[in-house]
Amino acid sequence: MMEVVDSAKESVAEALTFENMYFALLGAAEDFRISKNPDIRKSIHCLEAILTLNPPARVEVRTRFQIAQLMWLHTKNIDHARDHLKKALSKVKDLTSMEELKLEITSLLASVYMAKHKNNEAVKLLNNTIELAINYQFWYCQMCFQLAKANMDLGKISAAVTTLAAGAEYAGRINAQNTRLLFSLSQAMALLVQRNFDVADVILKEVGAILENAEQSGLALTSTEILSLKVFHHILQVSEYIWQGLIKSARQSLKQLHSCYKQLTQLDANNVASTNNTAEMFHWMNTQQLFLLVYVVSVMHALQQGYTDKAESYAKKALHLIDKQRTYNNDSLLSSYQIILLEQLVLTHLLKGSTSGAIKELQKCTAVYQKHHHTLKHHRASLHTALGLYAMALPDSLDNALAQFNAALKYTAEPEQVAFIKLNSAIVHIKQDLPPEQLNSLLESIEPGKMPNKCHSLKASSYCIQGLAALVEGRMKDAKSKLRETLVMANKADLNKLTSCAFVLLGDIFLKMDNNRDAIEMVRSAHDIANRIPDVGLQVWSAQLLSSLYEKTGDAARAEEYETVRQKISQTTSTDVELTVNSTEHCLLQWLDSEFPPSSMSMV
Repeated sequence: MMEVVDSAKESVAEALTFENMYFALLGAAEDFRISKNPDIRKSIHCLEAILTLNPPARVEVRTRFQIAQLMWLHTKNIDHARDHLKKALSKVKDLTSMEELKLEITSLLASVYMAKHKNNEAVKLLNNTIELAINYQFWYCQMCFQLAKANMDLGKISAAVTTLAAGAEYAGRINAQNTRLLFSLSQAMALLVQRNFDVADVILKEVGAILENAEQSGLALTSTEILSLKVFHHILQVSEYIWQGLIKSARQSLKQLHSCYKQLTQLDANNVASTNNTAEMFHWMNTQQLFLLVYVVSVMHALQQGYTDKAESYAKKALHLIDKQRTYNNDSLLSSYQIILLEQLVLTHLLKGSTSGAIKELQKCTAVYQKHHHTLKHHRASLHTALGLYAMALPDSLDNALAQFNAALKYTAEPEQVAFIKLNSAIVHIKQDLPPEQLNSLLESIEPGKMPNKCHSLKASSYCIQGLAALVEGRMKDAKSKLRETLVMANKADLNKLTSCAFVLLGDIFLKMDNNRDAIEMVRSAHDIANRIPDVGLQVWSAQLLSSLYEKTGDAARAEEYETVRQKISQTTSTDVELTVNSTEHCLLQWLDSEFPPSSMSMV
């Protein structure tokens, strides 16, 4: 009997000792975490010390989760965070009354998997757990968003759309209106990526109508939530128009986007919470992320219009903000924004005749890839395409251009990107003056009727290139017909560069037909547009034609004027090209097959 009593006393003493040590270490960890100068390393060490005390399973699970949270939020030890989460998850399965902690652990582990680009593991984990979250509103919505993102990253768009639709239905059922609209807009975004424009349009119209009448209809949303949703909605609308090449149609939505974003930034920061409903604790992006995305779509819109100065100005402002954010945030989203903006800057430099500027931006892209290897998977085709366009701007580099375009085709199956690459490949083939039979198969593959569905700009470009090919082959009637169709489509959508190209080519046709009056009218229109946007290649081309036309019609003064313009621009671009081809960055043109550009190429 005395042995039992002694044993009980020892157990009580041990329990008291453990409890005292546990709370002491836990308190110390919290003090280190929230002190004026937080020491996360010491906070983690205190929590790890608890694990050495052989704690009860419940304490071990919670402690491992706390360690993982600190590592995830404040360190680069993602692998260690994952190990703690996996151990915690294996133990919590056998414990009762800890369902919500299990969901927290699962959600964080899924985030860790996605950060490590192990999306298959994340999908499997979430699929096995999500039904257990049905009675926990926040965690069910959170896991729906996570599952959709993981599937999107895997390219499983249909699965993501299904998950987001289920999330919207659930959020509506529990009267979480902000989250329901977030799910619906996210679903529309996935559908746009899938190029399912018809279904996406239905959702965007429904959400747009709800947001326009949000205040009158009595929806329990704050002004911040309404404006944030409107910004999301307008970004999707502008993106859809850009994807379709309907630049003029995007103009009004872009104005509304800038207006809503400006209003959002001016709101009282306290105007956030509309409800105590935990399922309403979601937002799409923070204000800084939205600012960058607004600039990204603005750059793309300006560039498709041909307004290179505006596109360059927007891109540089956004890149400056990214550099500032890098000091405290180095997530993959910033890297993606940075690459997109650098790619747009490459195009602006090429349009403005600065090959040296273009290759420097391309070099910066490779530097980003070296630091964030996963980004190359999504952007490699774009990088090869940009290198191909760079080569097209150089003398005697058409073979390099074709090699880069062929490399790009190996890394993409996106219809719009494939079509764009083939359209530019056709221009190279035409410039190389290949026999018609070698060109015909490529031209057949880029006929207007074979362009991606609803992509207005690519279809207009196809007509232009088909017209160019007909002109080179001497089929003037066919060339005029296709180029006039180009003009109609380009004018309808504000595609200024394409309009200028069509005018130049039509002017060339009229020149060959000795219709000098119409030729001058066409080429002067092209030259005016080229000066306005500006586009150096079109400036030189149109100035050369105008000089020939005025010389032919006996107007020596104007012929000399435009010849002087041509010579001045050509001299500037020739000097720039000479600098470019002798630069170390120029060797990027040799990169075709290796996994990454050699590190010597990506020094900034």
